[in-house]
Amino acid sequence: MNIKTSKDLKEMNDTLTHINLRKQMILTKMLVSAINEVDENLTHKELADSVAFILYEYYGKNNYNDFIDVLKNKIQ
Repeated sequence: MNIKTSKDLKEMNDTLTHINLRKQMILTKMLVSAINEVDENLTHKELADSVAFILYEYYGKNNYNDFIDVLKNKIQ
């Protein structure tokens, strides 16, 4: 996209926001589906253990604090 005006910038930001929201919704649906497939009564501790493993194996220690900050902000 060629950004020439503030309107172009707003349209680009709106598009990126839409893409990010769509990704979040798809991921949420897939996670809920996976949880239900494994155990519909999965505890919050079991979920936290799995998320911690994913962070450790795939994202690295440098992302832990940012992840916790986002999580805290989203659940307040």
